[in-house]
Amino acid sequence: MLQKNEDEPEQDLEKDITLAMTAAERKFFLSHPSYRYMADKTGTPYLQKVLNQQLTNHIRDTLPSLRDRWQKQLLTVEKDVDQSKHFQPNDPSIKTKAILQMIQQLQSDFERTIEGSGSASVNTNEISDVAKINRIFHERLCVEIVKMSR
Repeated sequence: MLQKNEDEPEQDLEKDITLAMTAAERKFFLSHPSYRYMADKTGTPYLQKVLNQQLTNHIRDTLPSLRDRWQKQLLTVEKDVDQSKHFQPNDPSIKTKAILQMIQQLQSDFERTIEGSGSASVNTNEISDVAKINRIFHERLCVEIVKMSR
């Protein structure tokens, strides 16, 4: 068992313990009949290597789309800032645009709620309301459309 030498820094002791654990783990896998044939693909160092590679691949795959999305958002913000330079508070087109944006946001929120991808907090009353709307759309709407077409 490793003991701390008074002259040995704490960091060196941690390295020694890590090396000892890795060596013990390797010895276990090499000596166990069920794991001996795959000992090179077991253990903490191999797991670290595989997970690191998966993380690297994930970052490499998602970073371009993330960068593109941020660039689009930046362009939108820059456009909004440019438009706000000529802002006239009493301009009716500004008020109309604001109302349209609020309606679009409401529509988007409504669609996400119906699809079940709404806000992270779940309110059971909202779920039952959405379930009622869903039932009306799927059960009653078709009946009502048939009635109207007669």
